[in-house]
Amino acid sequence: MPIRPWRGLNPDGGDHYLSFERRFRVVVEDPAHAWRQAWIQTVIVCPVCEAETGLRLAFKTAVDLAVEAACPVGHIWVEPRVAVSHWMAYCRFQAGQRESDWLWLIQAGFGEEPPPPIDYVNDLRGAAVEVAKYGKRKAKANLRRKFRKAKKQVGKRVRSEAMRPVAAALRTAWVMQAGGVEPVKASRRRPAPKPPKTPPISAYRKAYGVQAPEKGPKCLVCEDSGQITAPGISIPCTECGGPAAAALADAERRAERARQGKVRRPAASE
Repeated sequence: MPIRPWRGLNPDGGDHYLSFERRFRVVVEDPAHAWRQAWIQTVIVCPVCEAETGLRLAFKTAVDLAVEAACPVGHIWVEPRVAVSHWMAYCRFQAGQRESDWLWLIQAGFGEEPPPPIDYVNDLRGAAVEVAKYGKRKAKANLRRKFRKAKKQVGKRVRSEAMRPVAAALRTAWVMQAGGVEPVKASRRRPAPKPPKTPPISAYRKAYGVQAPEKGPKCLVCEDSGQITAPGISIPCTECGGPAAAALADAERRAERARQGKVRRPAASE
């Protein structure tokens, strides 16, 4: 039987296996219309449990003679109302092979029932009702919040006015007990003074007239000359960039200090 084992849909390989969640319909030509062709739609139903949804249909080319069906419970039967040619064309259509010669079959209603239409009007109406209810709830919540805030402020003011004579009486009793001396109001705490800044060493040198020590060469190999010299040898130094690179670096540092506002101002004696 093609139902067991179950296979995937492969019309080119001869496997025509499909399962359906909704009802499956077949079409039969209406004999009442003699002058034009009309089709009658019939729903496939399990002959044992009368199940209409969740059916499976299968047909194996060169193996089976008719289409077999199975219901969700497990009943299996041969379905002669499903024509093999119609079923194979429908499987090819589901596999993506859109054949113009068989479009009339799909238009006649052969295959799984389409999903129910979406009622956009009711959905929009329900959404509008929900939005209106939400806005109404938010407005009520805001009104209650404002009312509670105003009530709290008024209650606080009333309690303060009511307790003013009591506070005055307590203050008078405290003054009498302390010997007639008014309590000293606590002053606000002042921030601690900042520690004095320690001047740099250059300021001490300038105050005492001491000259700064001369800096030695940055490159100990060529002594900032850019050339390593010896008797009969003069090669460029590979440890530094030479005087030009040092001058460019010094100019770059001065420009960066000028951008940051750290330009050294000349002294009055200079």
